[in-house]
Amino acid sequence: MENHQEIAGILLRYHRFLIATHVMPDGDAVGSMLGLGLGLQKKGRRVTMTCPGGVPENLRFIPGSDQIVAADDIQSSEYDVVVVLDSSDLGRIEGVYERLSPGIPIVNIDHHSTNKGYGTYNYVDSSSAATGEQVYKILISINVRVDPSIAICLFTAIATDTGFFRFSNTTPTTLRIAARLVERGAEPSVISEQVYEARSLENLKMLGRVLDTLQMDKTGKIAWMEVYGNRMSELSLDEGQTEGFVNYARMVKGVEVALIFRESADGKIRVGMRSKGEFDVGALAETLGGGGHARAAGCSLDSQSISEAKELVFGKVYEIMGLAGD
Repeated sequence: MENHQEIAGILLRYHRFLIATHVMPDGDAVGSMLGLGLGLQKKGRRVTMTCPGGVPENLRFIPGSDQIVAADDIQSSEYDVVVVLDSSDLGRIEGVYERLSPGIPIVNIDHHSTNKGYGTYNYVDSSSAATGEQVYKILISINVRVDPSIAICLFTAIATDTGFFRFSNTTPTTLRIAARLVERGAEPSVISEQVYEARSLENLKMLGRVLDTLQMDKTGKIAWMEVYGNRMSELSLDEGQTEGFVNYARMVKGVEVALIFRESADGKIRVGMRSKGEFDVGALAETLGGGGHARAAGCSLDSQSISEAKELVFGKVYEIMGLAGD
């Protein structure tokens, strides 16, 4: 396992980079990828960036987001190395992994404790609140001057993965790095508004439909919501634009586990997970072939329906909690 200084030295060996992050990317995934990509470009490197499904609407303000390409545009022979960010396993970069040249070096940078250590080089630090923290340390180690664009990228990464510094993963190091990014040009009020208060009318209508599905189990410890493909199609939305909806289920008083079940265009059911208290949704996701960390995780299931997926996931939750299901 490498540290940030060793990874910095490894990155400088290469000149043509493919940087990828996970399906349905969140603020940490997009911000970390763009921050690292812009930083490597400042060092004269050629960089291609991609994420399955593209960038969610509320994150397109991040500098460099117009440089992100679709997986279909990737030519694997053009790269010396692949950097995978914020992804606990290679299955999380679905559509990208399948296009990689056999034997190409992989640099795995992640903060999830469930990370599989799949890289040629691995910098996995579960004490970091966000992958954005790790990228910041790498850029400082390779003497990249953090300009306002990079500062916005990395502040967005860190702020979104800590609930704007409300979540328990926020540490003194997190706040120190955030302060340095503000000194370099990140504006917290502007970033917060863009991430949380710049939704399209269609997105808000979809949120209303999803909130109509909000339910609790009989124990009062689990709340869940359901997202159906036909309802997204009616509003010309994709599943990435429902990112963050699961947090509304987490707000319900007494709930320890919040879940959202989404019908995906590829026929799978994607499950987003959040927790309060002691329940570790990262461990839950890992039992289902997914990953994440203790408070936020997810997985993709081959279930035929949301009902089938719910039965499987609830069974695992009740087993971990030592409860009888409803």
